[in-house]
This record gives sequence, C-alpha cells and structure tokens, in this order.
Amino acid sequence: MIFGFNTDIKAENTVYHVQTEVREHERRLESQVFVSGRCIGKRSAPLPPEAVEEEIQELAREQHRWIVDAVREGFVDDVLNQEVSESLAVQFLGSHRIAEKAVKLSFRVLSGGFVAASAHVEAQWKTDSSAGVLESAITDEFGVAEMRFELTGGKVELEIKVQLEGREIVRRFLVKSGKT
Repeated sequence: MIFGFNTDIKAENTVYHVQTEVREHERRLESQVFVSGRCIGKRSAPLPPEAVEEEIQELAREQHRWIVDAVREGFVDDVLNQEVSESLAVQFLGSHRIAEKAVKLSFRVLSGGFVAASAHVEAQWKTDSSAGVLESAITDEFGVAEMRFELTGGKVELEIKVQLEGREIVRRFLVKSGKT
C-alpha cells in the first residue's frame, strides 16, 4: 500500500500545508499546497510505466521533499501549477562554507519532475566588478551537483546551464555571500 505525505511549514507569517499523494488510477504523483485550507496550487507528474510500489513511494517522498524545500526557501511559485512533462528544472539547494573564503554550492536537477542523475551542469558567475566560470559537474544519483566557489563579497549572479539527453535549460540565481 502506498501512503501519501503531509507537512506543515511556517514561512514568514504564513503556514503552508503540503500534501503529496499517488493517484494510482491516473498513474500520477500530485502535490498540493494549501494556505488556510485553500489550495493555492499543485504540481503533478506522471509515474514511470515500469515503476513498482517501492519506487513509487520513493518518488512520492522525493517530490514531497522538493516541494517542502521550495516552500521553506520561498520558491513555492516556481514549483506549483506546472504539469510536468519531459522538461528540465534546476533548483539551487544552497551553500555551505568549506574554507574561510570558499563555499560549496549545491544544485538539484529534475527531469519530468524526478531527480536527474548524470546531467551535465555548468556555472558562470558575475558580480558588479568581475566574472568567471566555475568548474562543471555531473549530477549524482540524487540529481545533485556541487561546485566550489571562492567568496567575493556582496551579491553574485549565477547562470546555471544544465544539459541532459539533448535537452538544455539555463537558469539564473542571485546569491548573497553575507560579506559586505
């Protein structure tokens, strides 16, 4: 038996309720986000035809975590109201300091709403005074790619290009280093 997931998240002054369920008869995963009992949007993705119950449960868990993370990070509009087909998506998961002047940046790549292993990820960065290219990376089995970045202070604009199976997406993120 496949179970769904329910999580309440408080972000700023709003409490969001995220509900993810498997619609077995429709062969889809559906996540809905509610505020004050009202659905503000959903994300629906097809299930792989060959997926068995354990795989479906893990896919539901991954989609639910992704939606919950997006709500926490303020990207709820980026993941809702999208019927997912074969499109690529890239999500900035965050950064953590690995040295006094360096951080590790983490990105998740999705294909058709599911984690995409073996995607090629390239990053370029730009500040008001300089620009450069980060080394490229390949996503792991969880669709995650990590890259080292030397802190420059202030705001950094990242341009992330992802390629997978002849498809490509470019996405831009604004990162604040915390140093001024």
